[in-house]
Amino acid sequence: MSFIEGMDRGQAALLPPCIDDYIAPDALVRVVDEFVGGLDLVGLGFERAISAATGRPGYHPADMLRLYIWGYLNQVRSSRLLERACHRDLEALWLMKQLAPDYRTIAAFRHDNPQAIVAVGAEFVQFCRSHGLIGGQMVALDGTKMRAVASPKNIAGAERLARDLAHTEREISYYLDRLDTLDEQVEQGFSDKPAHREAFGSAISALQRRRERLARRQLELEKREEKVLVFGEPDAKPMGYARAPKMPSYNLQSVVDVESGLIIHHDVFNDANDSHLLHPMSTDALRVLDTGELHVLTDGGYSNAEEVARCERDAITVSAPIKRGAMNSEHFRPTQFIYDEASDTIRCPAGETLRPSGKHTRNRVIRYRTGACKTCVIKPQCTPGAQRTIHRLFDQAALDRMEARIYDDPDLMKIRRCTVEHPFGTIKRMSGGGRFLTRGLKAVKAEAALSILAFNVLHAVNAFGHRKMIGVA
Repeated sequence: MSFIEGMDRGQAALLPPCIDDYIAPDALVRVVDEFVGGLDLVGLGFERAISAATGRPGYHPADMLRLYIWGYLNQVRSSRLLERACHRDLEALWLMKQLAPDYRTIAAFRHDNPQAIVAVGAEFVQFCRSHGLIGGQMVALDGTKMRAVASPKNIAGAERLARDLAHTEREISYYLDRLDTLDEQVEQGFSDKPAHREAFGSAISALQRRRERLARRQLELEKREEKVLVFGEPDAKPMGYARAPKMPSYNLQSVVDVESGLIIHHDVFNDANDSHLLHPMSTDALRVLDTGELHVLTDGGYSNAEEVARCERDAITVSAPIKRGAMNSEHFRPTQFIYDEASDTIRCPAGETLRPSGKHTRNRVIRYRTGACKTCVIKPQCTPGAQRTIHRLFDQAALDRMEARIYDDPDLMKIRRCTVEHPFGTIKRMSGGGRFLTRGLKAVKAEAALSILAFNVLHAVNAFGHRKMIGVA
């Protein structure tokens, strides 16, 4: 029995196959081609979307955009790898019509059109929404940390820089002393060719360059007025979870439509804290969906009372658990103190009434106290101090309503997990484990938009079918 054999490479064919025959009718690359072909590149703000009257012709932005979207769909993000794909990948040959731009041209396109690339991602969302592919009544919000193009060794603050500079000075002094000792040996005739003199001189030169670099970093840190800086990628910040090592990263936020599973809005921040991002991300999603009200599912990291109250005022309903700090189990917990909204008082476990006794405007809290603590028989179970103080946030009522929704419908958090966690896993797999290739917040936002767009295209085709996507395109 013989093996399956291929055709002879030297065999001539009377009718050579068309390159279009090599691409399957339901290939994702055809969806990419149709989608980009329907875009208004001039309106989206792409540079050189209109060819110049003179000079050497350039590549059409539509072709470069097609190449990038296809690349992110196939985990080919590097400009050098994209250049190589244009020569040897059948889908890239078909998509680019056998054009093969060099890697500098490919990289320059992404560098020169960051805002336009972000607009393309938003255009695909509107493309899906206009054809009824997005529900738009309930969304899930979450964030994840994406690695920046920087080493954790480049993270430094004023204390570390001062320590490194002092250590460098000591090393320079050490080598200078060794050189002085070698010179004395030569003068006294003990040695005419001192060993290691050239090596010591090289070490001193390297240490002096390091001292200058550290001094420049100190000036840069003072100029930016920040405690910690990632040198080489100053827009990134050290981020991590729990006690894990803090890596230079960006905070990628996404809003996912529960019904369709598509990411309807996203943004990139260099702040690791999510608590102040609830309102801006929710209102942006509301504007994208162009609806009068919205239900947002999220986790405890967004349980900021002021942000939740602002969302309620904008007709945005938030459902999330309240993030609570560590509590002393030896004493009564704040949740055991019952608040009465009508009288603005709090009843303690002993049945006494705590009344407002002052405000802290910066922290947006109200203090509640009672004089009955002095004679309370269960005081040891309540506080080790002279008096128990309960703090209630200005917008605590909004937090209580938010948490009540979770207790009324526990499945909401299951829906949130199943909706918003999956896209992050897919995006990180498609982006080399969750790491950006570009530097600077503006360029990183463009790269994130390409990753989000690639996910949306893949998910839309899987969810709604290739024929429907091509048909509406």
